[in-house]
Amino acid sequence: MIRSFKSKETEKIFSRQKSTLFPDEVQRLALRELRLLDQSPVAKEVWMAANHNGDGAVRNGDAGRYTITFYEAWRISFEWRDGHAYDVDIVDGDKAR
Repeated sequence: MIRSFKSKETEKIFSRQKSTLFPDEVQRLALRELRLLDQSPVAKEVWMAANHNGDGAVRNGDAGRYTITFYEAWRISFEWRDGHAYDVDIVDGDKAR
């Protein structure tokens, strides 16, 4: 379950509100991934669900953060503690490089 968001724009998308920061297609696909993350009791289940169509994978990044890649270089970044996701954020992989 998602317990907190790193950005208000990511929280808006999860709440089905329109964000002016992200393109419409990114918002639509991000909502799908956020809903999967919210419903998953363990990170492995998020990975399996994200990989059902080859879109993305959960990877353990630096400092205990995980990322789910979707829609080319876009990612959902989060910390996983005690079976919950914290500081969830949407990141444009092209701009993060």
